[in-house]
Amino acid sequence: MSEKNSRTRTRSRRGEISTPLITILVTVAALAVTGIAVSWMLSTGAAAANQGALMIVGSPVVQGDTLYLTVRNIGNADASVSSCLLGSKSANSNQVIQAGESKVLSITFSEANFPPGTILKGSLNTDQGILPFSAFVQ
Repeated sequence: MSEKNSRTRTRSRRGEISTPLITILVTVAALAVTGIAVSWMLSTGAAAANQGALMIVGSPVVQGDTLYLTVRNIGNADASVSSCLLGSKSANSNQVIQAGESKVLSITFSEANFPPGTILKGSLNTDQGILPFSAFVQ
């Protein structure tokens, strides 16, 4: 009987996974998941860091049919202005503002007659998004 008992023990031990092997498998799986997460965070962070960020400096002013405003790119990539909407009028613009640069834009609206002394709401359409502003008509 003792011989039969030892065979059963040997057979049951053969089918078990040892504790060190389980530890190694769990460690490898954890390292793989951590590597994937770090890779994703680095790629997302690099993409987010390489963008232009525009802000309007000072107060935009309209004189006649021309809008004057100073735009500063505080991001680290170039940004381009494609068009501008002022009140009910729109105008196209093809200007690039380089990273770290401030630029005075003068945008002329054809057939525009803005009433003096009013404040008009407007927006700059850029490749980085829409930048809203208010402009005083002189």
